Amino acid sequence: MVAVMAAIEECLSPHFTKHDAIRKSWDATKAHGATIVASLLKGASRRLAEKYAGQAIDEIENLLETDTFVPDQIEDFLDGNNAAVSEAVATEVTTLLTKFIDRKIADYKARIDSAAQFQNRLKSILSNLESRSEATLPLFVLIDELDRCRPTYAIEMLEQVKHLFDIDNTIFLIATDGDQLSHSIKAVYGEGFDGSGYLLRFFHRHYRFERRDLGAFSDYLFALNEIDQSKLATPLETSPSAIFVGAMISYDVTLRDAEQIFDILRSCVTMWSYPIPIQLNIILPLIIHHHRRQFADMGAYMDSRQRANTPKSPWNVNAQYLDGGRMRKGDVGVQNLNDSVLKKLSNTIVSSLNSTTNDYKSSYVSSIFGQELQVLHKSRHHGDGPKSVILEYPDLVQSVGRLAAPADDGGLETVG
Repeated sequence: MVAVMAAIEECLSPHFTKHDAIRKSWDATKAHGATIVASLLKGASRRLAEKYAGQAIDEIENLLETDTFVPDQIEDFLDGNNAAVSEAVATEVTTLLTKFIDRKIADYKARIDSAAQFQNRLKSILSNLESRSEATLPLFVLIDELDRCRPTYAIEMLEQVKHLFDIDNTIFLIATDGDQLSHSIKAVYGEGFDGSGYLLRFFHRHYRFERRDLGAFSDYLFALNEIDQSKLATPLETSPSAIFVGAMISYDVTLRDAEQIFDILRSCVTMWSYPIPIQLNIILPLIIHHHRRQFADMGAYMDSRQRANTPKSPWNVNAQYLDGGRMRKGDVGVQNLNDSVLKKLSNTIVSSLNSTTNDYKSSYVSSIFGQELQVLHKSRHHGDGPKSVILEYPDLVQSVGRLAAPADDGGLETVG
């Protein structure tokens, strides 16, 4: 409630110097709001730690202002163990409990009355605002990312908005992930609680934004960050943006996460020291797994014998390619291309090149390993030859990702 009132005051403050009546009206509104806040805060910390009976015991002791009765006797009385309580204590405690309940009822009635006066005052100030200033109604209050708040706070915010600010000419726009907010409600009331149905009590209208064009967002990221695309390689002459979009869709990545994944990718490109490009389609799944803290899946992804966490939907690119001596055009599975490379990593570059066949996947493998052999090793080797630098991708991602990843439980990560 305080957060909402502070936002409204910031909006109204430019009118205070010009219109004293508006300022006085708002001050009166705040006074009633303070009454509500104060009554809600009474014993709030106790309600988190004790039942009302526990609170009553302390208040009874304060009212008695005597050492005649000890807490054990009062607790025995409240627990129904009357044999351990004298008749005088029982009579006095009963009287004081009645006073305690009467006072709670009076506090409740006062809070209800203050809430009504608060709403009336807010209606009055909005009316004065429109008639005495250049402002026009309605008053819009925007609340963003409510689903990212603590679940109990999110629920309390909705309840205050509904019960105190549900008046004419006041419109609350709450930008939130409805599904996530529903999960937050279940976290408070229990997994079996109908969180979605509960939310319907608070909102008069629902508007769901269209899904953003991920392609345009990817192009924006590449343009904004000025990533060195010459250090990125893609299969079948597809664009880096198209590969990035395909990975985000296949692994069901949100826009927010896509931006963070791109940041890790940019750092990987910056840190890459070899004079050959990074295979974008191969490193992206590693970055996604790392960003999701699926560290075991990074190893499984690199090992063809235990491949895990495959994309949730097909990852295809539309391309023209040579297959078995014939030129073809259509969708090509990127994950199939990746698998063709990854399953060769246990072999040396030379043996991988010698075991290729005449199809587009083998041609892709040959292009990668052939470039490594030529550029990095000048087409020379000793013995069976070296293995591919693609094996270094996991270490690269982990090294870069530590800058962006949250700290592990039980400690803080620092950068010296």
